[in-house]
Amino acid sequence: MCKYNNHNYWEGALLKKKDLWTNYFTDLACAQDAIFINTAVIDYSRDTIDNNWACYPDAKSLLGFIQYIYLPVAFFYTIHKDNQDLFIPICSSHALIRSITESDSPYVDIMKNAIEELNTYWDLENSLCMKKIKEFCAKFNAFWNKDSYILHIGVFESTFEIAEYLVSTREFTEVLEEDIGLTIKQLYNMCAIFYTDTFIQKTFVKILNNKIGCIV
Repeated sequence: MCKYNNHNYWEGALLKKKDLWTNYFTDLACAQDAIFINTAVIDYSRDTIDNNWACYPDAKSLLGFIQYIYLPVAFFYTIHKDNQDLFIPICSSHALIRSITESDSPYVDIMKNAIEELNTYWDLENSLCMKKIKEFCAKFNAFWNKDSYILHIGVFESTFEIAEYLVSTREFTEVLEEDIGLTIKQLYNMCAIFYTDTFIQKTFVKILNNKIGCIV
């Protein structure tokens, strides 16, 4: 069994103070393998805007983060409407599904099906697993993009995908340039040199968190 398909692995990572949300999950052996993820939990009624960029080295580590870290946080926050703070309920997928099923949330089936669907990806080879994760995220984001409550997972297989997403989702490039403090040319140049410049490789996720921020 893949080591990432176990809540005990992720509990151990947290106990070691590993930054799973806003940094590189591991040192990049190859910059070409970098997979970037943007996660958000936004609830205007509770004044919550939690948004993070991170980088994972392969599809299975990314899948583990989504299934055992992000979804438990997002779904636990969803079913416990009196909670003001986000926290990570480290548990098996079976235990999380049981907790969801016992709640009075109108989204019980949606949340349960999401976890069960991700669980079917573990035996897939990496490229197909990545394809399925991106399809899952598209459906997930479409459903949870509500007026006052948003759950979002953005997955990008290259720095250029991030740039293209930012440009394509903004009506005016001038506003985007002002928001991120970079011209579009500078943005694409930074994305290009990521693959050859070790300094940019080390700081790119920090730039995403500090300059790009929330993309919802």
